[in-house]
Amino acid sequence: MLKLPGNLYAEGFLARHWQQEPLFMPAALPRVRPAITRNELGWMATLDDVESRLVFTRRDEDRLRYRAETGPFEAGYLAALPARDWTLLVHDVEKHVPAMRKLFAHVPFIPDWRIDDLMVSFAAPGGGVGPHRDNYDVFLCQGIGQRDWHVTTDTVAEDPGASDDLALTEDFPGELYAVREGDVLYLPPGVAHWGTATRACMTYSIGMRAPQLSDLLTGLPDTEQVNPFYRDPDLRIEEAVPGYISSRSRERAARLVQGENLDAGQTAEALGRYVTQTKDWIRPDGASADEARELIDRLVAGGKLGVHGMARIAWDDSNVYVNGACRPRPFDDPGWLESICATRELDGARMAGGESQECGIWMLQMGAFDLPEEL
Repeated sequence: MLKLPGNLYAEGFLARHWQQEPLFMPAALPRVRPAITRNELGWMATLDDVESRLVFTRRDEDRLRYRAETGPFEAGYLAALPARDWTLLVHDVEKHVPAMRKLFAHVPFIPDWRIDDLMVSFAAPGGGVGPHRDNYDVFLCQGIGQRDWHVTTDTVAEDPGASDDLALTEDFPGELYAVREGDVLYLPPGVAHWGTATRACMTYSIGMRAPQLSDLLTGLPDTEQVNPFYRDPDLRIEEAVPGYISSRSRERAARLVQGENLDAGQTAEALGRYVTQTKDWIRPDGASADEARELIDRLVAGGKLGVHGMARIAWDDSNVYVNGACRPRPFDDPGWLESICATRELDGARMAGGESQECGIWMLQMGAFDLPEEL
C-alpha cells in the first residue's frame, strides 16, 4: 500500500482527502515496480489496438500552446522526436501488460471496480499536456525523472486558445510540487493541475471511473441539462471488497438518478454494466457455448484459468457483471466471485455446484478468461 504521510492511515485518507482535497505523498512508493521502459512504451504506441497520444508544447513569445496527435505511430517517427517539449501517453497499459495491474494493489482502500486504467506517460524535458482538470480521481505515481506539478482548488477559466485538440485552462501558479521518483500526488475530480517535466520522466497514472447520469439512463436527451457524475466522498474502507459493488455504492447511484424512471434494481444493474464496459477495440473474445461447457468440465476435474487482461468483472448482491453484460449471481458459493476478482483466476475446485458452473460457462462466453490455445 502507498506510504501515506505523517500519521495518516487509509481511513483518514478517505475521510479527509478522497474526492475532497489533493494530497502530496513524498516517497509513497520508494520504487515503482513493476515498471516499463521508454522503449517498451514507444513500442506499445506503434500497435493498432493500443490507445496512445503525443502532445507537443510550443513556446510562443508570450504563452504556451499545445498540439496533440493520436497513435498508432511509426517507430521511425518516435525515434526522430526532438530532445524536449513533448509527451507520449499510453492508456490501458495494464490491459495489454497484465503484470502492470500489480500497481493497483497500492490503493487497496479503493474498490477495484472504481479503477479505470493505468495510463503511463513519458515526457521529455519541458513536456506536458498543459493546465487542465479531469472529471475523475487520479493517483499520479512518479517513476524515473522529475516533474513539477502546479495544483489549485481555485476556479480557473477555460482557455480555448491554448490548444485546438485539448480542453485546457488558463495558466495558474497554484501550489507547486517538485516530484521525484517514488512520490505520489492524489487529485480529486475537478482540481486544476499542470505538470511539466524538468528532467525526462515516467509517470504512472491510476485513474478512476465514475458514471454520469447519462451513463445510467438510456435515451437521455442530449441537451444543456445538468449531467452530474457519480460521487462517493463518504466512501468507507470496508467497501473495498474485490469486485464487489456495495449497497452504499448502489444507494449513491440511486441518488444520482433520483426522479428518473428507474427502480433500485434497474439502477444497480445499470451501474454494474457501466463500470465493466470495455472499449470496443480491446474487448476480449469469448468461447462458444460448447467450448465453454467443455472447459468447465475440465476445470471442475482440476484446473485453473486466468482472468483475461482486458476483462472487467464486478458483482453485487444480485448480479454478476462481465464486460458490460449481466446475469443473476450464483448463490451456491458466496466467496467464489470474490476469489476470482481477488486472484484474477478461476479455480475449478471452487465451483461448488450447478449454479456457479453455469455462471462460469456464461463468463467464458462473455470473454472473462484467457482461453487455452487448444479447446
